[in-house]
Amino acid sequence: MKWFRHLNPTRAIMGRLFFWFWATFIVTAVLAVWSTRLFFEDLEVNAASPRQLTVLTRGLEKLNSERGERGPLRMALQRSVPPFRGRMVAVDLKTQQVITAGGPPMREKEERDIVNLLEQTSPISITRGALKVTGPVFFNRDDNRYALFVMNMEMPTKSTPPFVLLLCIAIGTTSLLSWLFARSLTRPILQIQTSARSLANGKWNTRVNNAEKRQDELGQLGRDFNRMATQLDAMWTGQKRLLADISHELRSPLARLQMALGLAHQQDVDPTTLVRIEREAERMDALIGQLLVLSKAEAGVTTFSSHTLSALFHDVFTDGQFEAANKNRVLDIADIPKLTVQAEHTMLCRAVENVLRNAIRHSEHAIEVAFDVSEDYWSVIIADDGPGLSAQECERVFSPFYRASLARERESGGVGLGLSIAKAAVELHHGNISAKRGQNNGLVVTLSFPRSLNNA
Repeated sequence: MKWFRHLNPTRAIMGRLFFWFWATFIVTAVLAVWSTRLFFEDLEVNAASPRQLTVLTRGLEKLNSERGERGPLRMALQRSVPPFRGRMVAVDLKTQQVITAGGPPMREKEERDIVNLLEQTSPISITRGALKVTGPVFFNRDDNRYALFVMNMEMPTKSTPPFVLLLCIAIGTTSLLSWLFARSLTRPILQIQTSARSLANGKWNTRVNNAEKRQDELGQLGRDFNRMATQLDAMWTGQKRLLADISHELRSPLARLQMALGLAHQQDVDPTTLVRIEREAERMDALIGQLLVLSKAEAGVTTFSSHTLSALFHDVFTDGQFEAANKNRVLDIADIPKLTVQAEHTMLCRAVENVLRNAIRHSEHAIEVAFDVSEDYWSVIIADDGPGLSAQECERVFSPFYRASLARERESGGVGLGLSIAKAAVELHHGNISAKRGQNNGLVVTLSFPRSLNNA
């Protein structure tokens, strides 16, 4: 039953709208056709057929027979003709009372049609819809004079559109109209949903198209969304500008602090205190440097040039081998593909270097670097054998200043910006970066880039 729930169209708002409007149109069409046939049937007058005259004559003979004259007239009418040949009806000429041979009661218009035939001197046939009435012939019974008719159901002789055909036309027409109506309602909702997802992924320039053209509630919702997106874009731009401005402003007092440290060294101030101050100044300098790099990457303004992967990553992997050896780790680098890519050398190398150094820092024994090249993308996969991260931490690890383990990052001197810079640098190249837990613990980080920036 689970597969049925997934395929059930009423789970979506468009399916429910389509179903209810379609059902309403179908019921309306069926009732309209049925009521038209029920209340607006054409009346046709024709000469009586020999077969109907024979049935009428034989019925009259049975009524006038000795057996037919015994008992109530209603019972005699029922015995006068077999049920499959029709139904006998008698009308009292004096009171115009209609007497039938059992069966369902007659409709008022059917009784009126029969009464209107009482002035006929010879039998004729009238047809209304599928009901055919032939008569009258006259007879006397119990000092009263009656007119005798025979009724039977027959298919219409003229070529009229069958009910099934009308129903199929109604289904096709209402289905198309219902689908168009439901789509006109759900299409802007889907556009807003897509725009909301793009905005949640950091695409601050996302807007709902054609929101100004609609004047209904959905148009108002689209315009409200665009205003919200504009405000978020302005806030994010202001935050980046503030971050860059603060980083630049901090550089000046930091430079003066470092000059003061140099003078203090010359004046034989307590060495332990100076070392402490110097170490904190270096950390602040590193932090400001990383903030400036992050601001530059998020600004998205750069110039790309052509590089081979081997030349692009030569220094990064050489430094990585040296750092891994100093920490008694093994760095295994797969063969670098012979591929030329468009990249901003500094930012792309910074992205790979930050991920690689993070893997070296948290690995226990080994780090692996692999490559994957497809028709449209190329990727760098860096895996370590460290403790790894949870699924929730893998999603948050690229956020600025986020540290999965505060104590561990402090020991390593990290401030939680390395992977944020890597993410910004990758997105600058229209790529994607993701982290997941390895099969045997550890962390696997994949940096994917389009082979052609024009198609990104």
